[in-house]
Amino acid sequence: MNGHDRNMQAHRSHSTSMVFLLGVVLLTIIHLVNTTVPCTENNSKILQKGVKLARLMNRTTADITKTYQAYQGDFVEQFCKMSMDNVPASTLSGRTSSERVLSIYTHLKEFLPHVKKVLEQQNDLQPPSSPLLPVLSQLKEQINHLAQRVNCIFQILQPNILVPEPPAWPTRIPPAQNIFQQKVYGCVVLTRLSEFLSATLEELRSLKGSMGKKRTGKELLSNSWN
Repeated sequence: MNGHDRNMQAHRSHSTSMVFLLGVVLLTIIHLVNTTVPCTENNSKILQKGVKLARLMNRTTADITKTYQAYQGDFVEQFCKMSMDNVPASTLSGRTSSERVLSIYTHLKEFLPHVKKVLEQQNDLQPPSSPLLPVLSQLKEQINHLAQRVNCIFQILQPNILVPEPPAWPTRIPPAQNIFQQKVYGCVVLTRLSEFLSATLEELRSLKGSMGKKRTGKELLSNSWN
C-alpha cells in the first residue's frame, strides 16, 4: 500500500468515526439542553447537565482537532501551538467560583466567532462531502448550548446579577489569510478551545462537588434538629 492509499484509508476511517460522533453528539445535546425553558430545573440538575455537556464537548473537540489536522494535508501538529494574540486564551480567570464561571461564559462567547470563521474557511477549503464540516457546525451550536448552561449556573451562584455580555471584538477575527495561514489559524482555535474546555470541565466538576457537600451538610444539620 503506497502513501496515497494509506492517506485515503485514514481519511475514510476519520469520516466514519466523525459521522458516528456527530450522531452521538446530536442525541446527547437533545437530552442535555432545554432551549425553550432555560434555568427552570433544580440546581443540582443544572450543574449535572452542565458537567455532562462540558465533558462531551471536551472529548469531541479533541477528536475534531485531530480530524482537522488529518484533513489539512501536509500539516505539522506543532503549528497548532503557534502564538496568536487574536485567539482567546485557554485559561480561566477569577478568584471566586462566580468569577471563574463568568470567565467560562465570556470565553465561550469569545470563541464562538472564531469557530464560525474556521467553519467558513473550511467550507472553502474542503469538499462539500467532508465530514469535518458538519462537526464544526455542530461544535458552533454546542458552544451556544454550553454558554446557556453556564449562564444558568452563574444565576445559581449570583441570583440577583445578570450575566454581563462580553464586548464584541470584530477586530480580533483575522483579516484575509492565505491557505496556510487559514489552516494554522483553525488549528490554533480548535487546540485552544479544547484546552479551555478541559479547564472548564475541571472547574464545573469542582463546583458540583463543593455544592454537593454544602447540600449534604445542610441536610445533616436539618436532620439533627428533627
